[in-house]
Amino acid sequence: MAELSLDIQTVFRRLEALEQEVRRLRELLLPLMSPVRAAQPSEHPYVESIATILSGEPIVKGTRTPVRAIAEHWKFGEAPEAIARKLPHLRLAQIFDALGYYDDHRDDIERYIALNRVPVND
Repeated sequence: MAELSLDIQTVFRRLEALEQEVRRLRELLLPLMSPVRAAQPSEHPYVESIATILSGEPIVKGTRTPVRAIAEHWKFGEAPEAIARKLPHLRLAQIFDALGYYDDHRDDIERYIALNRVPVND
């Protein structure tokens, strides 16, 4: 039994090392996929991209909440009002603007969703 727990501990250490490496690679590659300036202006008043926050991924202005998080809630069938209850630091106007941004930039946001997907173990 001791051998089994040692093997499991080794597996967990290796998984943690792999997860750290994936995060490091994501941080290196993400700026190459979507170059941004220090603060890229947006046609959406509540959405901005700042290079130092989430590697320039579009976020709700004044927060660290990525547009992808709001889009994922919406894609799972949640109404904007329900999203506002789950993310109480956001106003409904911010959520609607983030959804509008998602609609205007669907391919980019879907890429961020794919990059941040957590693998499911069978």
